[in-house]
Amino acid sequence: MLKIITHPDERLRQISKPIKAIDDSVKKLASDMLKTIKADSKEPDGVGLAAPQVGVLKRLVLMQMPDEKIQVLINPQIIKASKKFLSEINKNNQYLEGCLSIPSYFGFIDRPVKLKIRYTQVNGLQKTATLTPPYSSYFSHELDHLDGILFIDHINKSGGQLYQTDKKTNKLIPVKNPFS
Repeated sequence: MLKIITHPDERLRQISKPIKAIDDSVKKLASDMLKTIKADSKEPDGVGLAAPQVGVLKRLVLMQMPDEKIQVLINPQIIKASKKFLSEINKNNQYLEGCLSIPSYFGFIDRPVKLKIRYTQVNGLQKTATLTPPYSSYFSHELDHLDGILFIDHINKSGGQLYQTDKKTNKLIPVKNPFS
């Protein structure tokens, strides 16, 4: 199991390098990251983990996909993003984003509703997929990690509300943004 690094660790702000070959070290990283996300008890709803979150600056993420399984995505990229954003659709489709590297904080991020993506699987096969909410948000969040962007950056840019888990009641409460 790997240690998940937390903000303000500078590695979270660096751009990850593409993976040129899927060798044993990449397969081990993916396996170790899978054990890490499954073992994380602080955030049981963790749906993704990017390599920078475990201190490795490679373009690899694990993410829950529409089949409900966590999959390994190597060198993931967006091929096409819809012009429609989450704020333009039914409010029931708005998702609070959180991050294993910024525990107990959450916020609404306005992301594209639909994405066409491409990535390489750990077996070397390239795959494309079309993602809709909430998976389009999951993917955008994890891809941001590979580019040194955190969800709090979107909150800061939009002036959106940040929420924190109240330790006594386990409910989300609006808080003054300590990251601005």
